[in-house]
Parts: sequence; C-alpha cells; structure tokens
Amino acid sequence: MGPKLTRAATSAPSATGAKRKIPLSDSSARKRARTYDARSLVVQGSDAALSKTGELDVSAFVASREFEIRALEAGIRNSKAALASRAFQQVPRNLRRRTASHNVKRVPSRLRARARREMIEDNTPTVTARRRKPTKLLRLRLETARRLQNLNSRSKARRAARKAAGLFRDPALEVEVEGDGDNKKSKPSHDINIAPRIPKIKKNRLSHPEKPQSKFKKRQRCKSWLPTHMFHAKRAHMTSPKEPLWRFVIPLSPTEKSYRPTHRASGARGAVVWDMSYISTIGLEGVEASLEGLFRALGVCGEEAWGNKGRKWRTGTRSLEVWLFEREVEAEEGGSGRPIAPVTLVWCVEKTAKTSGDGDVEMPDAGKKLKKPRRKMFLRVHPSAFLQVWEELLKAAKLQNPQVMIEDLRFDIGSIDVTGPAATEILLAALKPIPPSEGEKWPEGSPEATWDSLSGLTNAASLPQNAVLAFNISDPRLRHPLRTTQPPTSESCLNELAITLSSWTPDSTQLKPDIFSRPARLTASRLLPSQKAINRRKSLANPGEYPSPKPTDPCIPVLILASRPKSLSNGGNSQGTYTVLLPWKCVVPVWYSAMYYPLSSGGNPRFGGLLEKQQLAFESGEPWFPGDFPGTNAGWAWEIRERDIRRGEWERKPKGKRVEYDSIDIGGLKKGEIGEGWACDWERLVKPDIPISDGERSKPDSTTIVEVKKDALTADKTNKRETSKGGGKKKEKRKNTSTPSTSTSTYTHTKPSPPPLHIHHLPPLLASTILKIKTTQKSPANLPARLQSLLIHPALATVNLTLINRGTPIPRARLYRLPTTNPSLRNEWLALLHPSARTPSAQKQSKKQNQQQAILAQNSSKLLPTNLSADPEPAAHLPMPGEEDLIGFVTTGNFNLGQGRGTGVASVLVQRVGVYDGSSSNLEGTAGPSSGDSDISGITRVRMNGKGTTGVKRHMFSREYLSRVCIVRSAGERVGRLGVWEVM
Repeated sequence: MGPKLTRAATSAPSATGAKRKIPLSDSSARKRARTYDARSLVVQGSDAALSKTGELDVSAFVASREFEIRALEAGIRNSKAALASRAFQQVPRNLRRRTASHNVKRVPSRLRARARREMIEDNTPTVTARRRKPTKLLRLRLETARRLQNLNSRSKARRAARKAAGLFRDPALEVEVEGDGDNKKSKPSHDINIAPRIPKIKKNRLSHPEKPQSKFKKRQRCKSWLPTHMFHAKRAHMTSPKEPLWRFVIPLSPTEKSYRPTHRASGARGAVVWDMSYISTIGLEGVEASLEGLFRALGVCGEEAWGNKGRKWRTGTRSLEVWLFEREVEAEEGGSGRPIAPVTLVWCVEKTAKTSGDGDVEMPDAGKKLKKPRRKMFLRVHPSAFLQVWEELLKAAKLQNPQVMIEDLRFDIGSIDVTGPAATEILLAALKPIPPSEGEKWPEGSPEATWDSLSGLTNAASLPQNAVLAFNISDPRLRHPLRTTQPPTSESCLNELAITLSSWTPDSTQLKPDIFSRPARLTASRLLPSQKAINRRKSLANPGEYPSPKPTDPCIPVLILASRPKSLSNGGNSQGTYTVLLPWKCVVPVWYSAMYYPLSSGGNPRFGGLLEKQQLAFESGEPWFPGDFPGTNAGWAWEIRERDIRRGEWERKPKGKRVEYDSIDIGGLKKGEIGEGWACDWERLVKPDIPISDGERSKPDSTTIVEVKKDALTADKTNKRETSKGGGKKKEKRKNTSTPSTSTSTYTHTKPSPPPLHIHHLPPLLASTILKIKTTQKSPANLPARLQSLLIHPALATVNLTLINRGTPIPRARLYRLPTTNPSLRNEWLALLHPSARTPSAQKQSKKQNQQQAILAQNSSKLLPTNLSADPEPAAHLPMPGEEDLIGFVTTGNFNLGQGRGTGVASVLVQRVGVYDGSSSNLEGTAGPSSGDSDISGITRVRMNGKGTTGVKRHMFSREYLSRVCIVRSAGERVGRLGVWEVM
C-alpha cells in the first residue's frame, strides 16, 4: 500500500462537509490513525506559482515541487517504519530478539528511546528488578544485605579514623629514616614500582579458574564461562545453566539455521570459527628421557613418536596426535591398557642461542657444569577425559627418575579453531607479528616472515602435516575494524607460495616460543589495555590511520597448529584446520577481530558450536570424541547423557504421537524393539555373549553418572538399572521437565565411571588389524596372543558406514550382519548387491514406462492360477535378521552433504564380526547385458563369462567385502537398508 496523496486545503472547510470526529478510544484505532498519517502525503497546489496575469513564477513553482519531494521522502520513511516492527525486533537477525522484550534496558542503546516511547503508547509497564515487589525470600535477603552493608560501613569508618590518627601504619614500608631528632622522616625502601608477583606454579595440583566479577559470580558457582561467553550468549543456544558440559558453559549451535551454511562456509566460501578454550591443556616439564618414559608407559610408541618419523616432532616443529592408554600391569608385560582419549602433544623448541653481530654464537653457560636440559611440552585433551588423563599422568610421573613436573593450564591457555577456504586470510589479518624494530622486517625464512607469505592459501591442509608456528603478535584491537586484504592471484605469487610450502624453512628457524613461558603469558595478560584506553588512542590518531605502537603494548605469544583430517590420505577433499593457542585473557581481542573481518569473498566468518564441530567431523569421515567412542569412560558418560535426553523427549510426547517400542513389529518372531529404543543398548548386545553370575548380576551396573558430592566418590557408586525377571524393563517415573535429570551433568564434575560388563574400545590401528584378520580368516585362533588377549572382554571398534542404494542412517540405528541362520533370507539380501537389483538410477524411469509396466502387471495377474490368487501379497521390504545377528549401533548418522548420500559412524562388537561363510553360489550373481560394470565402494570385481556370445557378466564379490556388508535399521522402524562398513 503506497502513500496516499492529500491536497493541501487552500480555503476554510465548510461546516456541512466536515465529518464528526470520534475520539480514539482503543489501541487498534490509534494504530490505524498512525498508519494513515504515515502513509498520507501533503502536497501544495500550483495556484501560488501563477501570477494574477497567469504567468508562471518559476521560483515559486520549484519551491512547491521541492516541498512535495521532501514530503514524499518523509512519507516513504514513515510508511516503512510505521508498525512494520517494534524496537526490540530491530536487533540483527543472528541475535536473540524477543528475550525480555518488555524491558527497555535489554535492547541496544540506539533503540531504547524508541522502545520506551512504544511502551508508553501501548501502556506496557516496564518491569525492573528494583521496582518489583519483593517476595518473602527476597525481602529477607535484602534485609540481610542491608545489615551487612551497615556493618561494613561502620568498620570502614573506624579504619579511616585510625588511619587519620596515625594508628594504622605498616612498618614494612618505613625502613629508612632520614634526619636527626625531631626532624626524622621515614620513606619507603624503594622509589620505583615493584613488578607484580608471579603466582607460584602449582606442581602436580589442579588449578582453579580466576574469580569472576561479583555480578557474574553467582552464575559461575559450579561452572566456568568461556572467554567469549558474552558473544555466544546473545547469538547461540547454550547449555542449560543447571546442566553444564564438562564444567563449562558451551555454545551448542547458533540460533539461526546453520546446517547448510556451515557446510558451505567450511568447504566452498568463507570460514567457521570456534572458541575451543574448553579443551584442557596440561604442561609437562622434565628431562627428555623422563618424558619419553612417561609417554611410553601410557602407550605412546611407534616410529611416528620415537623413530625417524618423529624427529621433527621431538624438535618441536610438528605436533603429534596419538591415543593414551591406562597404565596397568598387563601393559607392562606386553599387553595394552584401556584406551583413554586421543591427545595432541607439542614439544617446546630448544633453540635459544643468540647470535652476535659477527656471526658468533654466544654461550652464556659455557663455563658451568653441564646439566641435563629440562624440556617443556603441552598436552591437549578433551575435557571429558581430563581427570582420567591427569591421574594417569601423575602415576606415571612419580615413577620417572628424575620426576616430571605436571602443571594444569586449563585456565591459563585458550584456543581458537578456524577452518574453511578463508581461514588463512582471517588469521593473517588478525595475527600480525610484532616487527623487530620500527621500520625493519623479519629476516627471510623466519616464522614471522613465513606466516606473512601464506597469503593466498585457501586450504590449511596444504601446509606440512601437523606443522607448528610460534611468534608474538600485537594487540589486534589497535587495528579494529580490520580492512579486507585481497589475496594475490598472480602466477609469480602462487609460485612463491608453492616454494614456501615445499621448503618450509621454520623447521630450522623456529625459536623457543614464549607461550611456554609462564611469565610471558602473565605479562601479556596484565599489559592488555582496557577498551577505553584503546578507544582513546584511536581518537587521537589521524583519520584513516591506526594508532602508532608504544613500547608498553603487550606482546601476545601465540602457537599455531595446522592439522588435516585423516580422510585426506584416502582421497578426501576436506579442509584443514588452524588451532591458535594463546593466553586465556587474550582470546577475546583475537576473537572479535576474526569474527568481524570483512572477507574478500563477501560477508563475515561464521561461528560454530558443539554441533557444528560434530557435523564437520562427520562430513570429513572422522569420528568425534567422545560421542563415537562408547567403549571409553568419557564416551560411555556421553552415551548415558544422550539416553536421558532422548528418554525425556519420548516420555513427554503423548502416547498417540510417540513410537511404542514394546509393541512394534520388526519382522521377527518376537515383537518389540531390541533393547531400549532411545539408546544404543550395548548391555543388551553384550549380555547374551558374556556369562554373568547371579551375584554379579545383582550388583548395580556402572551405567549411570557419578553423583556430585563434596567428598570424592568412587566409580562403584552408581544408580541401579532395574530389570524384571521376565526380561521386561520397568519404566521409571520421572517428572515432566524440559531437561533430563539433574544427575545427568554430574559426570562433568568427577571422573566418569567405566562402561559396564568390562566393555572397552579398541584404538583404530588395533581395530583395523583385528577386523582384517577376522573378516578374511575363518579360524579366530589365527590371531596373535597379544591381540587375542584384547578380545577376552567385549571390545568395540569404530567404523565408517555407507549405505549402498538408498536411505539415511540416524543415531541409535541397529546394525546387523547378513543373516547367518536363514540362507534363503541371506540370498534375498545379497540380491540387492547386484546391478540387476533396483537402484536409485534404475528407478528413474519416465511416467510412460511406469504406466506400461502397471498395465503389463495387471494383465499378467489375470493369467495366474486360482490356487495362487489367494496367497497374501509379498512384503514391501525384506524381513530383518534376528537378534543373534545384531553387531552394533550407529552413533552418528545423517545425510552427508559432502558425499551426497547417507553415511554414518557406528561402533560394532568385534566378537560378533566374522568371515562370510556362505556357499560359492552366493558369491556370484548374473546380470543382463545392459547392466554394465558395477563397482560398489571400489571393491567389486567384474569378470566376463566366456560361454558363447551371450555377453552375460558375472559379478564376484570378495569374501572380505561380504563380511563387511551389513543391514541398517532405524530404531522404531522395520525397514532395513543395505550398507557396508569400513574401519576408520
């Protein structure tokens, strides 16, 4: 509806033509009037531009047209803003718009005047905490606070009076006396500022987060905020205040839709940034031999660590990603303990020699007795397994001679992850190395010069695998807002970039990073100026120029780790990831500079949460810890948490809208879902294979979460899981709350309990070796004794799942092997492997062909014998195998946007996996001449049949491939899809 034109009246209106005005009583009438006024334009007649003789007065005519144009522009503005949206709705889309919309103080300052005016017009009261009528409890708290305030004011007055009288004096500050007799004067023992005290390093002790501000202290009573909490709290879904994750408030996902945008930003255009400061960092210091013995005791062995392949890692120019294992007696005797978690290890470079002007190397300790040098290193581990890793490190460190010092750096070092084509562009703009002196540049080949030469790099995976760069940067707030830097596109620049990546001079020029030094980290944090000081310096600078650097500006030490997914070695095209380590308090300046950087491709970087981290790991074919490792302590705690959430969602649904897992027909003799439909029921899968005594069955399973108490509780104190004698499970009555039980978050406060029934997880290398033997050799005795000992208890292995024809796996889906007790059913499922079976490409037929087939089917049904016409119609889907063929569950699954098909990550019980034992007739199938050569996952072999000239092709599948063929069925459904799994 456009603006309405209203001609300005030139004469007084007649009394008879005037309408009777009705007072505006209701709000809807006021709104209509305001809308009408906003869309009405006042115009001026052209009579004033004509003289008495009829001549046109140009100046008056132009003035009248100017009036109309200005009225039109004002009307457009008013019409656009009139009742289109409220003030609290003018907040950017990615922010939360309707949170406390009744409070004017919750909207940005530029919109508060408009919001206050709108609330007055709508007669909406503004509720504030001060004016709210206090409740009984609030009244008692206010009175207590008032009494404490009065006591404090009186005590302050007494101290001030004593200080004024000279009775309150610190003798430690008056040690020097000048003058004689009555002219004695005391003065402090120093005339310069004393440097702040460096906190003592807490050796082998857990650290605590810094005390938060008083107004935020209550919200961080049993959890900690990330450095960028204020940024995420307005733009993302956060964990529940009563149920934090790993004692942190972690952003789960942006409030706006982000599944497809995250996929595009991470692979096509843009970048995704995460605040990964919740990842735990542990510092280790000791003699290199002691550190090597410590990690060998925890299962870090092999050529990549202590051989020639690990030489660059030991010098500190590469990082290493390995698994840590529990230190047990069996491990010392040649076995292997239970896996704990994957960790990242980074050594500190030893190169600290200074070179004088003539090129000689200065050795300040040349005259002293040589001692074994002590080296430092960082260990980064997921917070869900931090306490378990910490305890194992303490046990192993005490056995080393000399001992290894362990330091908890969780709240000293933060981190930021960046991935995507524009990741290098963002970090190059935000992380500017400090030049050696004004007007000079870093020497060629240094880490700083190498970092600046990476402009134009679009994939961090192009860097050397696990490369490490360390240098000091300036405060990025001095250059905020950042300016877009166009990446070079000339052929010469690209050639120089290729030479830099191939030579990689920081392997020989990297010096000792300052981030390993505790004084350097504390100095950088303490010297950070306030935002007011930054703004003051910006206002004093010339327009369009950045503030000039000062000697007092902080030098922020950073450590950049470049990683790539393991799927790249198998032909994948995933993006690499940068991990930036920096002091905890320096995360926010770098974060805001990176998030508001204008990309050369347009837009700004996206931020991600925990769900986006899982999504990109799933799309790159990588398992996500701890969710995809239910055999570990941390993975089992995650599984219990997911069970409680899914069960709560299922119980809150009405009975008419939820799936009844007890009565669902999955095609077998028994009705009902296998195990709990809302969980990956590993107990149900393992118990039939493991003999359990009556006494052990009566004990409570450690499938629940350790309760939080002030005293440390052992892992044996767990909740009982009630089961009936007939095998049915009693449903526990729970309150209809929007969140799961409060005990769900308790595992984040203490060490998680181990999985029940001695379930353990196999690391990827061991799982690949064992499953390869089990799928190719019939006799399990062919396994070596060391590998056979790992299968005494139930062992799980993480596999990558790909559906062959159609379908999408979802979490908690059931994974079956090919039927072992019903050969005919197995042959029917195997028929779907051949090209003659209906595939998505074969189903894409024209509408005319479908109609012809329907007519032929109708005519052929009339020719059937009468004794067959009474038979029931064939089932639309093949029957599912029995429970004895269940081998695992899907932990992560969805439609993979990177591959364009349904994929998933699953865990299988290794004891249930075996070689395919079908007959030779089941291994071969014939197809027509038009079916063509088929290749399923690159494993199928095609062989031509030499009989005659019929051109019949036989497709023979290997026994090892058929052993990995599986059937996937979602929980609560009876439709199965054929897929194939592969060890990750």
